Amino acid sequence: MKSRGARWAFYAVVAVLVLGIAAGVGYMLRAGGGSLPVMGQASDFTAVNTDGRPVRFSQLDGKIRLVTFFYTHCPGPCPLTAYRLEQVQNDLKQQGLFGSKVAIVSVTLDPEHDSVQDIRAWASHYNPDYDGWYFLRPDPKDLPAILKAWGVYRQPVPNSVYISHTLVTELVDQNGNIRATYLGDNPDPKQMEKDIHSLIARWNWL
Repeated sequence: MKSRGARWAFYAVVAVLVLGIAAGVGYMLRAGGGSLPVMGQASDFTAVNTDGRPVRFSQLDGKIRLVTFFYTHCPGPCPLTAYRLEQVQNDLKQQGLFGSKVAIVSVTLDPEHDSVQDIRAWASHYNPDYDGWYFLRPDPKDLPAILKAWGVYRQPVPNSVYISHTLVTELVDQNGNIRATYLGDNPDPKQMEKDIHSLIARWNWL
C-alpha cells in the first residue's frame, strides 16, 4: 500500500509539473510568439493625431505596429524612412492587413514647431492611409519622458531648425512587446514585412 501511495504521489507531482510547464509555455506564446525575441515592453504615451484627436498608444494593442520618430524639417533621413514605410503600407494594404492587423505610428520629435497642420501637410507626401498610419504630436512637456522611455536621442542643432536624433524604427507586436529594432534611415521594407508576417503567422496559430 505504501508503494502504491508513493507512486500516486509521484504521478501527482509529475502532473503538476507538466501543467505548470504547459501554462508557462502558453503564456510565453501569448506574450511573445513567433521566431522574433521579446526585446522589451513598449512604453505607453498619449499624443494628438492629425485630426486633432488624442490617441493613446495602448489603444492600438491588438495590432502589430511599426513605430518611428520624425520631424517636418528633417532634411533627408525622415523622408527616406517615411518612403520605406509607405512601401510597407502599400504592400500590406494589397494583402488586406493594413489598418486591421498592422499600423504605423510616426511621432514628431519637434512638437514645439510641428503643428498638426504642418504634420498633415508633411505626411501627405507619403499617401498615408489614416485608418492605419498615425502621425502623432505629443505635448512638448511630455516629449522628454516619451523619448527616454523609447531610448531615442534628440538634440537640436544650434542656430538652425534641424535636430540630431536617433534613426530607429521599432516593431511592436499586438501585445505591446518590442520584437525588432531597425536602425538607420533606410529600413528594408521586405525585412519589416517578413517580420510582421512571422508575428501574424504565430498570431493566427494561437
